[in-house]
Amino acid sequence: MASLVPLPPFAPASESRDSYLARFDCYLQANELTAVSKERKRGLFLSLCGPEVFELARALVAPEAVQATPWDTIQEKLINHYAPKPSKIAARYAFYHRNQAEGESINNYTTALQQAAMHCEFRDLDNALMDRIVCEVRDIHLQRRLLIKPDLTLQKAIEEAVASEAAVRSAQEIHKASSPRLARKPVPVHHEEASSDEASSNEDDDVHQTKWECRKFQQKSKGQPECAGCGGNHSCAKCQFRDAICRTCSRRGHIVKVCQSAPSDTPLHQLASPSLHSSLPRKAVSLSPTAVAHLEPRLAKPTRLRDTS
Repeated sequence: MASLVPLPPFAPASESRDSYLARFDCYLQANELTAVSKERKRGLFLSLCGPEVFELARALVAPEAVQATPWDTIQEKLINHYAPKPSKIAARYAFYHRNQAEGESINNYTTALQQAAMHCEFRDLDNALMDRIVCEVRDIHLQRRLLIKPDLTLQKAIEEAVASEAAVRSAQEIHKASSPRLARKPVPVHHEEASSDEASSNEDDDVHQTKWECRKFQQKSKGQPECAGCGGNHSCAKCQFRDAICRTCSRRGHIVKVCQSAPSDTPLHQLASPSLHSSLPRKAVSLSPTAVAHLEPRLAKPTRLRDTS
């Protein structure tokens, strides 16, 4: 007979006792030893389980010799030592509280339910698994489809859930691939619109400049009173030149000293900015009487200077 392939020793830290005993049965089947006597099975197990498990088996069956203890007794004592049989009620509690996690596939969820049901001792395991899948599946649309099926079984529920997951993944891939083609192109900005905005900005600048000049004059008047007619420190109403005619611009109410007109032959109305004339009617500016008297010569109707020649 060919030599037997050795079975790796039992490692409690990385493997359950049920798993190792199941592997031992597979080892017997692979080597055509399932029909051998229990005494030989006991000898094979104690020879292959490793020194740690062998010493534990000796302690569990003491004072009897481990090599004389029945094989069934050794199995039972090792099983109870490593993992006592859990309560059926506790196992069912864990089963009924095992919900599908976010992102967990239906196949992985079904496997987790099967593991949780190992010690539940259900009379009809398939129905118990089907109930949990239908009641706890995260996809609400899938759940509705499962609930309306009259003759639903565990196999049909799993097939429907797997197909639904595949459809969702395919739809997401199609949507992701088509999204760049559906993106909107930026709307071009026409030059006419830019010109209109630019003109509006210029008008606003002119009005803001006028407001600034008025505000500056008003602040100056508040800080140190100055007559618009002669430049003295008194109000215009008390000025002795309030009826005087300016020799520069021929306007009444001030003298040459404070005249704001440019010394040239250019008509006064041409000294003002065209944009200022176009913006003032549309943008109202609130002026005080003093500011009006100050700005009146600058905004007056066209008047030519006297010909002194």
